[in-house]
This record gives sequence, C-alpha cells and structure tokens, in this order.
Amino acid sequence: MIYQFVHISSRIITTLLYPGSSGSASISSTNGLTLNSDNIITYNKTFNEDHNLTATAAYTYEEYTYKSVGASGTGFLSDAYESYNIGAASTLGTPSSGYSDWSLMSLLGRINYSYKGKYMATVSFRADGSSRYSKGNKWGYFPSGAIAYRISEEDFLKELSFISDLKIRGSYGESGSTAISPYATLDMLSSGKTVFGDELYSYFASSTTYPGDLKWETTAQTDIGLDISFFDQKLRLTADYYIKNTRDLLNSVQLARSTGYTSTIKNIGKIQNKGLELQLDANIFNNDFKWDISTNIAFNKNKIKRLYEGQDITGSSYYLGVVGDYVNLLREGHPLGAFYGYETEDGFTDEGTYTYKDHDNSGDVSVGDKTFIGDPNPDFIYGFTSNMSYKNFELSLFIQGSYGNDIFSFSMINQTQDYGFALNTLKEVLYNHWTPENPDAKYPYISSSTHPLMSDRFVYDGSYLRLKNIELAYNIPTDKIGIRWFKRSRVFVSGQNLLTITSYPWWDPDVNSQGGDSSINQGIDYYTYPTAKSITVGVRLGF
Repeated sequence: MIYQFVHISSRIITTLLYPGSSGSASISSTNGLTLNSDNIITYNKTFNEDHNLTATAAYTYEEYTYKSVGASGTGFLSDAYESYNIGAASTLGTPSSGYSDWSLMSLLGRINYSYKGKYMATVSFRADGSSRYSKGNKWGYFPSGAIAYRISEEDFLKELSFISDLKIRGSYGESGSTAISPYATLDMLSSGKTVFGDELYSYFASSTTYPGDLKWETTAQTDIGLDISFFDQKLRLTADYYIKNTRDLLNSVQLARSTGYTSTIKNIGKIQNKGLELQLDANIFNNDFKWDISTNIAFNKNKIKRLYEGQDITGSSYYLGVVGDYVNLLREGHPLGAFYGYETEDGFTDEGTYTYKDHDNSGDVSVGDKTFIGDPNPDFIYGFTSNMSYKNFELSLFIQGSYGNDIFSFSMINQTQDYGFALNTLKEVLYNHWTPENPDAKYPYISSSTHPLMSDRFVYDGSYLRLKNIELAYNIPTDKIGIRWFKRSRVFVSGQNLLTITSYPWWDPDVNSQGGDSSINQGIDYYTYPTAKSITVGVRLGF
C-alpha cells in the first residue's frame, strides 16, 4: 500500500510601493492525498516441456482526496506582514475552501497459455467499480482475449532463412473510461453572496451542470495483426488493422438556459473508429557505422453511429466580437467534431461583403443554409526516427506530421475581420481587401459594420510536416585521457521544432485550443501559443 501526499501553497502580494496601491495579499493552500493498493498473485507452470500456463489474479484500490483553503484582503498600513497577517487588511475577501474525493476498485483475472512457443492464447476479465458513476451503474465489466500463431516455427518456413520471425495475431477486448468529474451524477449546490435591501446574505443554488444518470463509457476493440522480420531481425514490419466501437460515449451537452442549467453530461451514443497502423524498423551496421531507422504511419476514420434519441449535439458557442456561433456538430453518420457552418460563394457582393450559398432555397441566409464545411480528423499521421553513429559521432532526428485535417481558425477571424476597435491586423488585409477597383480581393471591404458568419472562409488545411528534434553529438574518448574517475564526456548541439512545412497561415498547425481528445470541440485554433523553436548547445559529463 502506497500513500502519496502533495501540498501546494501560494502567496500573492501587491506592495504599497506599487503606484496607486493600497496593498493586497492572498494565500492559498491545497492538499492532495493518494492511496494506492496493488495486490497481485501469479501462478506459472510448464507441463511436459511443451505447455506453459500462467495465471494471474489482482486486486487494486485507488483513492484520491483533495482539500483547499484560501484567504485574501486589501488595504494594508504596512508591507511588514506580507501575506502572513491577512486579518490586518481593512477589507477582507470572502474565504474559500474546497473538497473532492473519489475512489476506484478493480478486480482482474488473466490466463496465458503457450504451446511450444508456436500457439499462444490469453483470456482476461476485469471488473472496475468507480464512485463517480450513478447508483446501480458504479461497476463495469470488461472481458478480453487474444490468440497468436507463430508460423515461423513451422518446419516448412524454417527453410526460408531470410525470414527471422512471422506471427499473426488477433484480439478482442473491452475497456472503460471514468472521464467525468467525481460528482457529475449528483445534484450539486454552489454557494455565493447577494445583497437584499441593506444586508449581505449567503445563498445556495443549483450548479450550472445538470446531474446525469451515467454509466461506464465502454470501448470494444477488435484487432488483427502481423509481425514479420527479415535477415536476422535487421528489418521488422508490424501491421495492425483495428475496429474500435465506443458505446455510452460520455460528453458535455448544452441545455437551453430556460431549464436553469447550461449543460449536462450524458451517455450520448456510439462512435466507431477504423484504422490501419504500420511500423517499419531497420538496423544497418558495418564496422564503425550503425544506423537505426523507425518509421510509422497510422490511418484512422471515425464515424458517429448512434446519438441519444438520434438528435444532433452542438459544440460550445463562441463569441468573437464580429461573429458568434458554434462550430462543431455531432450528427449520426458524420465524423466526430465535424465543422458545421455556412458555405461561401466565390467573390463578394457589390458592397464588398461575403456571399453565402442558399442551400434551403429560402431566398435569404438562414440557419437552414448551414452544412458541413470541414473535418478536423486527419486522414493519417506519421513519424520518422533516425539514429546514426560513426565511431564517436552521433546524429539523430525525429520528424512527425499530419495530413488531411482541417483547422477552424478563430485567430484568423479576429485578426482579419475585426475592424471595430482599431485592432492590429495583417499587412495583406491592407493590400488585398475589396474595393470597386479590386473586386477579386482576398478579404472583404474594411468596415466596422461588416459581420461575417462562421463559414468555410475560415477553414484551413492543417496538414504539416515538422522536424521535431535533431541532434549532433561527439563522444569524447575518455578512456584515452588517462583519468580513471572521468568516465564519459559528450558534446552536443540540438534543435527543437526548427522546421515546419505547412500551408496553414497562422502560428502553428499542431493545435486543438478548445478541447481534449474526447471533446466535441475539435480542430479549433484560438490564439494557441505556438510551439517554440530552440537550439541547445551543451556538454554532458560523467564521473
């Protein structure tokens, strides 16, 4: 059993020396206590030299408790106390405190069987119980199994000496997710202060999130794979084709404000991912020269198979000054987080504003004209790693990339369309905006009354290739120096994110500003801080 305690405290002080300051101070303290208990028992037995059996049973328990407290005040006679006498403030802030607790219990059983290292099978079952879920749904049950056949152990294949190993395999398994807050299924109250008459009162009100009756989000995956290597393991290929179905998908859903809530968490339906993953590794060496290469590529397509009552689910609404609307939409038969908005026509109106396609033939622009205008999901992602050495010199690099994904750029909306507050904009807007003499311009007429819609004009190709890391190093042969306590020395120069090839016009194509992997709000760039370029020169010494 393992206990882990984390304490974080912070102090913020505004000195009286600051111009116009009457002095302020705040202090906060948070404590996190984690309890882990892992209990595993394993049985291993070989029968008749050919049969190997391994059985494993496990029980695990995890609990996390979070506590916080804070206090603040303004108006101090002196800086002497700093933040250690908040009571000396002439105006005290409202004290704050918080508490959160969750636990997870798991039971696991697994059996592995192997016959002559040629036929392999495994079966497992686990039960997970989480305090986060609703009463009656706290436990989830997840079976899995896999089989493999090492064909290279067959006599007819051993004659092919250039094949080192060949194995085919298949598996099916289910797993659960607890990606919700500890109290998402409870009707929570939030406290506050309000003035009634001449008095200050405390109040309690329902939280802005409606409690949901939730059960485990479950992912079931079927995988068929191939492992093959050649020339004494110098060349290796791994291929996997998978189908992954996630049911009872957990996600935030917006509610009409007339309900008294702004959102809720629901098990909204089922989503399917299909994909192919390939990895190729090679080792090349000759005397003092050695080269290790690894490259991979992953194709994935996702589709929403079913939604709660078949209803569309919109992403978050955003207000950007000149435009306000949602961007992402979940709809059966379409990819997760697809962009939904208006489709523009080529050119501008006679006044230099955007024109939009009238899909519902209503004669004007309305909500019925919205359509799917982009997909934030890439067609494939890829990577390449190279580690090369010759005698004492080493050169390594890592390249990664994405292809086929779209980005909805809030950054470009604000920076090229908002003219109402004398904001800075791009130089190309000045030289390439609509005028009667330049009707084929890239940007509309510059006017504070121009209000574009969330449209395909702000959807950009997010494909990129990036040199993530490159390093050149020299290992000084310390054994020739003659100093016994001087074991190793390495001089190196490295660069991070030095080169990015992309057509995306803003700072960085590798962005997802508004949500994690499971969020509806995908592929949005809202002034995301760009990945920094850096060059490092250093020496590593060992004694």
